[in-house]
Amino acid sequence: MNSLIQLFQQFKSNSTLIYCLQILIVLTGTTLGLYFSGYVEWIVPVTLGAIATALTDFDDRLSLRLRNLGVVCVLFFTVSTILHFLYPYKFLFIVYLSLSSAALILMGALGQRYATISFGTILLSIYTMFGLGEYHVWYFQPLCFVAGVIWYGFTSVIFYLIKPTQAVQDNLSQSFAHIAELLFAKAKLFDPDNKNNVEALLFDLSIKNADVVQSFNRTKASLLTRLKASRANKHTIYWLNLYFLAQDIHEQASANYLHYEQIQHNFSRTDLIFRIQKNVRLLGLACQELAQSIVHNQRYQPSIDQTDALHNLESSMADWIRQNPHNIEVKNLQLILKNLKSVHADLYNFQDLSHSQQQRYQQHIDNLNLLDDDIHDRHDLWLKLKQHLSPESALFRHAVRIAFVFAVGSLISLLPFAKNGYWILLTSLFVCQMRYFATKSRLKMRTLGTLLGVILGVPILYFVPSVEGQLFLTIIFGVCFFYLSAKKYAIATLMATLMVLLIFNLKGAGYAVILPRIIDTILGCLIAWFAVNFIWPDWNFRNISNTIKKSSKATLDYFDAVVEQYQHGKTNSIDYRKARRYAHDAQTELSSMISSLSTEPNPDQQLIHSAFRYLVYSHSQLSYVSALGSDRERIEDQQVLDLMIWCKNTLIAVLLEQQPLPEHEIGEKLQKIKDLSTQDNLSEHMLLVLKQISLLLETLPELLNLRRTLLALEIK
Repeated sequence: MNSLIQLFQQFKSNSTLIYCLQILIVLTGTTLGLYFSGYVEWIVPVTLGAIATALTDFDDRLSLRLRNLGVVCVLFFTVSTILHFLYPYKFLFIVYLSLSSAALILMGALGQRYATISFGTILLSIYTMFGLGEYHVWYFQPLCFVAGVIWYGFTSVIFYLIKPTQAVQDNLSQSFAHIAELLFAKAKLFDPDNKNNVEALLFDLSIKNADVVQSFNRTKASLLTRLKASRANKHTIYWLNLYFLAQDIHEQASANYLHYEQIQHNFSRTDLIFRIQKNVRLLGLACQELAQSIVHNQRYQPSIDQTDALHNLESSMADWIRQNPHNIEVKNLQLILKNLKSVHADLYNFQDLSHSQQQRYQQHIDNLNLLDDDIHDRHDLWLKLKQHLSPESALFRHAVRIAFVFAVGSLISLLPFAKNGYWILLTSLFVCQMRYFATKSRLKMRTLGTLLGVILGVPILYFVPSVEGQLFLTIIFGVCFFYLSAKKYAIATLMATLMVLLIFNLKGAGYAVILPRIIDTILGCLIAWFAVNFIWPDWNFRNISNTIKKSSKATLDYFDAVVEQYQHGKTNSIDYRKARRYAHDAQTELSSMISSLSTEPNPDQQLIHSAFRYLVYSHSQLSYVSALGSDRERIEDQQVLDLMIWCKNTLIAVLLEQQPLPEHEIGEKLQKIKDLSTQDNLSEHMLLVLKQISLLLETLPELLNLRRTLLALEIK
């Protein structure tokens, strides 16, 4: 009995299995349920309506879920009806389909919720073409689509009510899991044998950091929609406290206090580096355990191994300092020790979060308002749309490409050989992505998945002739499609191909659509490829200067917020958190852009090499600021504060205002920092500040040289 209860608890904690169960119920109802009820004619449109609705699903609180479903019902019915009445007028049909799809893409400017609903509506427009001219009354297919929406919505609400915090727990768990991966990547830097691959390890660290930031953005969206309800319960406030804890740990995990290349030279023969590496790995394991405890809703218990390892490191470092009293470099390791102790304390005091929920609810709302991307009034709506109504906007360019591929695909579908030409539009919609790299990846996977699906579909249709068996396989393939769509796109496409082949076989067209399916897929891929290559192509090597400027400005705004706190005292203010979030978001965008450079047409190897090195140095600068941000206690020493302000102003002048690099002054400041750092009575707080200023100034010349190289190699 206990094993069954334990198995049920594990199932409840697995959001993937829960979602697959929901899809299983949905597809069972729209296929076998309608078949045994005698409504065979309803199966195809109701199933397609439910699938399109599933692709519009968005994590929201209950009231917004119901509102979203109402909007989807209206949109699906309206779009399907308009296309039905325009069907006899081919020119108007094509014009409407192209322009309406572009307009729906632009609606994504209003936020992720609207982007998701818009995509589902465009998909429904194509699904409408599947049944045009086949039904006896015009409203039959639109009503079937709405029935699919209602059925999926009903199951979605039921599963949401069973566990409304599932999305929050999953996203929080993933945030801590990504922080663990970041710590594991950082632990590799504390290896005395790493002499020639430090930059490669730092690049990997920047990629892991981008994963953490993206998971934070998903988490804050889940939290925000719940905190904006009329009142928040203690569990929601608890998740919010966990989110802020994750942000604080991330800031400390991102901090950097030394040049990793110098570790081998200074400490390769000591046990200090190995002990630091062990402690970093143990903190990563602790974050993994915390992630699991969040998912399973269990109490987190810190491991005694973490405390022992930290104590042993502290003792070993004290012994080493006694034996080497004149070694200044060990002070860098003392800063790392302080950082490790801080992260350890945050994790060890994790349970205290349960006692901090008496804070005012409005305070939490104020803290999270900086993350609010919702529309509040007409003026806000216009501002969000206005910034995307020009070719400067990637979203606008994508909307134009979608209008083009839909117009071309629709025209081709009028030709005699393209009897099922709507497959061209369906392929183009899924393949044509906003960025060249994403489209290129989809081209290969979509084509491969479709061909494999057709090859496997022929024997399936032959060996499973019964309608019941084919409907059962439709359900299985549909569940597999939704499970794999975000993980293995080629295999997901294979499953979708098999699912649709079986659905069309209900109309007696299973074998008939096999060859057209292959031809139309190839045509759709070619149209999408042409669009992303020749219509305002978003090749990343043409966006380098803008991305670099945005990243530099965000990092320096973060530095400015940190300096202000060193002047007036530490607070977790909205402005500070906002600056920190924007800095990491911009760094993530830079990382994504540089990571995809090698996949673009005719890549320049010198450009790619310089870009990768620039990312390493740019991320290092952000990590130096993060180290300052993890402390940010008020400085009373005006001399040190002036050095910090001078460093900030110099970085702004050189990186943003394009002023010449003051090499002589930087040399003087570095010497002054070195002299101050040798003082015997210097506190750890002052040592940290001086060290981070020196790191920022020391890496500035190479960062500037790499930026000049990139801008010189950039293709306009």
